[in-house]
Amino acid sequence: MKLTSFLAASALFMGATVASAEGWTVNDLGSVDERAECMRLAEATVDAYRATYGGDGFTGRSEWTIGGYDLRGDVVDALFICPIEAGLVAPFLVVYNSDSDNDARETVADRLTNLWDQQVPRSGTGFPNPGGNK
Repeated sequence: MKLTSFLAASALFMGATVASAEGWTVNDLGSVDERAECMRLAEATVDAYRATYGGDGFTGRSEWTIGGYDLRGDVVDALFICPIEAGLVAPFLVVYNSDSDNDARETVADRLTNLWDQQVPRSGTGFPNPGGNK
């Protein structure tokens, strides 16, 4: 039930590319064709974050989410959500901090979004493949 409430609240933010509130940052990551691809991209992004910036956290998985926990100590967590909307997967990223360092949370969100963008397949033109991000 908590997940349903969380997703309903998060969906309110999906209309904007980036939305911030005290302790939360929500980023729209575009769209991809398949949920499996979204999950692969999300896990690769969390792995790339840890390889680049360190962190001893863990990764949680469900059927349609990837959670990167303890990305900055034990106070910043991220959740990649891969819902299906109108036949496409419409991924978004929620980053949460439990302390008052909102700048650090924003930095983690920006880093994850940039790493996601690096993972998204590109066509030979330098633009994302149809259904890819930005």
